[in-house]
Amino acid sequence: MFPLPVKIFPADPEALRAALEESLRRIVRPAGQMVTVEEKSYPELAAIRLSLDGAIAGEGSPPRPAPPVGPIEPGLRVADFEISGQPIFVQRAKVNLSCTARAVQLGQGRDRDGNVLLVLQDASEGKVEVGIALADLEALVLAGAQTEAARQGVTVEEVQIELGARGDRALDVVEIDEQLKARLSGLECAGEGPLGTLACGFIAPHLERFNDREFSLLALPLGEVKLRDVRVAAGNELRVRAEFGRV
Repeated sequence: MFPLPVKIFPADPEALRAALEESLRRIVRPAGQMVTVEEKSYPELAAIRLSLDGAIAGEGSPPRPAPPVGPIEPGLRVADFEISGQPIFVQRAKVNLSCTARAVQLGQGRDRDGNVLLVLQDASEGKVEVGIALADLEALVLAGAQTEAARQGVTVEEVQIELGARGDRALDVVEIDEQLKARLSGLECAGEGPLGTLACGFIAPHLERFNDREFSLLALPLGEVKLRDVRVAAGNELRVRAEFGRV
């Protein structure tokens, strides 16, 4: 779903572009203009392209769009739909995102405040991929660990993450389903020497809270479209790929 900060469905491609641009600016700080709309015969479009390249996300998770209230009406037909984030900066870590889809149908709904929601209802084919370098993932975990340990007067200087594959959709600590939801399990902390053991004593309870916890890997849900062929790979980079659509 793509929430738009308007109560009336955009009347033309430029109004649509401006509404999408404003909506995205509530989630990220862009490096430049993010939205390109290529007209065909509105509300039929040749393309919608969203460029998040170099954008900076907020410190916290983006707000989840509220579910639509009432029926979903016809909205847009888009021949080519693209999202690019190469990369998006999340707390200075680089997260790479790409999504492409063909023959897309976007329905229009309303949230409880009457604002327009674009709902991805159908696509002939589509692919989505999310990737983060292991070093960036370690940096994100280190930042959280340092915050917790500092409250106890302990300094954490380094975090090392080891990910081993247990199949196409599972690593040692994460399993991913067709909705691109990840479930964490088996998170542990191991430190060397007395101080390392002490630090893990403070950090371990916080890790335990994330065991068996689910979270979405997509900031913008796919609406009524279901993912398939979800695959996860790990090495120097954690990468998740999935397909969706009728093909």
